[in-house]
Amino acid sequence: MAVLITAGATRNPLDAVRLLTARSSGRTGVGIARDLLARGVKVHLLGSAEACLRAPDIQSEEYGSTRDLMARMETWVRANPSGSVVHACAVGDYEMAETQTAKIPSGLDRLVLELVRTPKIADRIRGWGLMGDLVTFKAASPETTNDELVQIASKQRTRTGSTRVFANVLGRLTHGVAIVSEQTEWFDERNAAVARLVEHLAATEEAAG
Repeated sequence: MAVLITAGATRNPLDAVRLLTARSSGRTGVGIARDLLARGVKVHLLGSAEACLRAPDIQSEEYGSTRDLMARMETWVRANPSGSVVHACAVGDYEMAETQTAKIPSGLDRLVLELVRTPKIADRIRGWGLMGDLVTFKAASPETTNDELVQIASKQRTRTGSTRVFANVLGRLTHGVAIVSEQTEWFDERNAAVARLVEHLAATEEAAG
């Protein structure tokens, strides 16, 4: 058995030199990978450039854009349908409507870009044949209440077929973190929630092995 973990943020090109990305260092995904390895679980890390730099001791594969990440994930899942997936990456929701192979000129007083939605990777993972655990992540907007967070995470769990959804509110990373499955577990500290998630995953892998 094996676990695929995505970490970091996608980088969707705007032109030949510029990128559209998110604020995500990959620290959480790398930490989960390292903790599972310490428990004897086989791990494959799909990480951004920054995430891979944080994980020189982990078998890793670097991704770039949202579509690149999706292709690499699909390849792994189809080769490891009995494995599990922890999808902790901050996936870019938008990409350029038309690829800009040249550099957009500098010095423009105003620049208007047309973006279109990217594929929703989390919604496709089960369709690739994954039979093991699927953990997805949800970061809700700052005004979200705890009750609303659970509702949002529950809808995501149903839509994606996730075993669990790791949910938090942006700006409240140190408290009010929830792991939503059939029941909801609340944690005051993000580290405690990550530790609990690792326990769930390790137990699943131990039972399957």
